[in-house]
Amino acid sequence: MTTYRLDHFGFLKVTGRDAVSFLQGYTTCDLDLLDEHSVQLGAICNLQGRMLTSFLVIRQDTDLLLRMERPLVAKTLAFLGKYIVFSKAELQDMSASLRCFGRLNVSKSEATVNRQGSGITVSLGNRSELWQPEEIPDAVAPDYHWADREIEQGIAWVNNSTSEQFLPQMFAYHELGGIDFDKGCYLGQEIVARMHYLGKLKRRLHRTEKPVVELDSGDVIATGSRHSLVILNNSAGHD
Repeated sequence: MTTYRLDHFGFLKVTGRDAVSFLQGYTTCDLDLLDEHSVQLGAICNLQGRMLTSFLVIRQDTDLLLRMERPLVAKTLAFLGKYIVFSKAELQDMSASLRCFGRLNVSKSEATVNRQGSGITVSLGNRSELWQPEEIPDAVAPDYHWADREIEQGIAWVNNSTSEQFLPQMFAYHELGGIDFDKGCYLGQEIVARMHYLGKLKRRLHRTEKPVVELDSGDVIATGSRHSLVILNNSAGHD
């Protein structure tokens, strides 16, 4: 089984008594629903409802561990650091001590979290991520096979070039369980909720019929061997 080295991902940890209650005010997902065996997709938005970063998050006792694009860890830490001063919680960049690897699942499974020793396996249906401090010597760079599995699920991650550019609905996170419209307020929630209840999304994620690298009108978010995920105007008529 091929193991992929997902070095483009890094980790941010929120620790302390108020870790969950603090971060709950900044995430599109409901962190109160997390337990030791579940994983949640979510995003952190700015005041305008644009995603600063997107992530997978798991719970470790009272702490939270977020996996996101590596270049956005420091940016997110600085962003949240402005607000955490009055909470009994701390932020830590764990990217130097945790590594992310990936494996393709033969059979699709439910999203679950399993712990063994110092490692964590996050099953994501058609693929699994391994979060661990130890190196896997035979791991290879990710190829189109890995991207194909993410695109198959319609999942794209905010990266350095797309940070603070898109509403979470433009990445279809409302269809992937990444937005909870019943949770309490969070930064940018008013804009996100208004789009859900009253607005019409002018731009959204589409899957192309063949892979593309660039578009004259639109943004390429992810590309695999068979398809790409792109953001186009709704009137463009693409699937």
